[in-house]
Amino acid sequence: MKPTVRAPALRGSRHLLAAAVCLCLWSCAVNPVTHEREFVLMDEAQEVRLGEQAYPVYTQQSEGLFPDPDLQSYVDRVGQKLAGLSHRPSLAYAFNVVNDSETNAYALPGGKISITRGLLVRMENEAQLASVLGHEIGHVTARHAAAGYTRQVLAGLATAVGAAAIQVSGVRGGEWLLQGGALAANLVLMKYSRDQERQADQLGMLYMTRAGYNPDGMVQTMEILQAASSREPSAIEAMFQSHPLTSERVATARALAARQAPELRTAQRLRAAPFRQATARLRAVQPAYAEMDRGLKALADDRADEAARLMAEATRRAPDQALIWAMRALAESRAGRSGAALEAAERSAKLDPGLYRARLTAGVLAFKADRYRESLEHLDAADKLVPGQPTVTFYRGRDHEALGRRDEAARAYAAVLKKVREGEMAAYCYKRLVAWGYIKPAR
Repeated sequence: MKPTVRAPALRGSRHLLAAAVCLCLWSCAVNPVTHEREFVLMDEAQEVRLGEQAYPVYTQQSEGLFPDPDLQSYVDRVGQKLAGLSHRPSLAYAFNVVNDSETNAYALPGGKISITRGLLVRMENEAQLASVLGHEIGHVTARHAAAGYTRQVLAGLATAVGAAAIQVSGVRGGEWLLQGGALAANLVLMKYSRDQERQADQLGMLYMTRAGYNPDGMVQTMEILQAASSREPSAIEAMFQSHPLTSERVATARALAARQAPELRTAQRLRAAPFRQATARLRAVQPAYAEMDRGLKALADDRADEAARLMAEATRRAPDQALIWAMRALAESRAGRSGAALEAAERSAKLDPGLYRARLTAGVLAFKADRYRESLEHLDAADKLVPGQPTVTFYRGRDHEALGRRDEAARAYAAVLKKVREGEMAAYCYKRLVAWGYIKPAR
């Protein structure tokens, strides 16, 4: 049976259609790459603002910056060289290496681009790095995020034009997307269309060859990812989810490379030596991170003692890596060794005070050890790094409650309930606010 369409709904559809027509008249812009007019609901100022809001949040969600300032500067220099030769050279581009083991790279609106430790460590030369950064710059210059936002709005995933009510439940790091910058971060999780991937590949090839790189670097990167996919399919799942690598794309990259000037296709243009020098520290600590990843797998399988043993070995191999100490703290806590857990968390926070995971972990474990003022110090720092996260707000409330500061605790619990409505955390906040008389119990 066909559903009956009621008149009011039909009238509403007419209103929506009329609004869409008006928006089309108001929101057509010239694409910087194709020079064709296109319908988008995000202007350049919005792109820039969203990227600036989301970049620090998403960097922290990706385990913070890899702790090597020289490597960070190197990657930024390569990226800036490519961006300056792109179709939108005036954007305030930024490039960083995030400390995530996943094999991935992503671009936020406005030119904020990240590559993970897990992808960078698989590379062998600067041309390969340039191919990935150039590809991400291509997504920015062709305004693929703006196109994705427009599709989401028109599909009804936002409640109104310009709204950011995007559903993030069930995705990795969903909680992180509950505050300012949620839309921009959610766009990273969105799959690009095949046509957008092809266009980004073509633009990446254009930018890297303009910069003088060997085009074979792009082919090599795709071959590395294909080989890794066959050996370790889960290791590059994130990359293939957001950037599906089809055999057609690989063949096209080979064909594009073959058409480039012969003088570019030399070993010198791959720039292997500068890359190896810049990534020396990354490669030196990678065995420790591999041990950490094995520990996380054991932790996920409820083998806490084995996880703690693996994490201890990882910290022995690389004692200056804050993220590994934070992960060791989690494993020690799950294994029931609260003292060792807090010690590892504090070591992590001392090594990198600007690492959100370190501050959150130290804050929660200090609370559980009844060290409420120390807990607040860590959690206040975490809240400055990534404002408004419910878990941080909840434990700050618990600290205030333990210290006898009922009003501060109540404000924290009320803030949690604005973002979280189910689960133990929400139930605790609701119970306290009712008991203290701040809200009336639901009937």
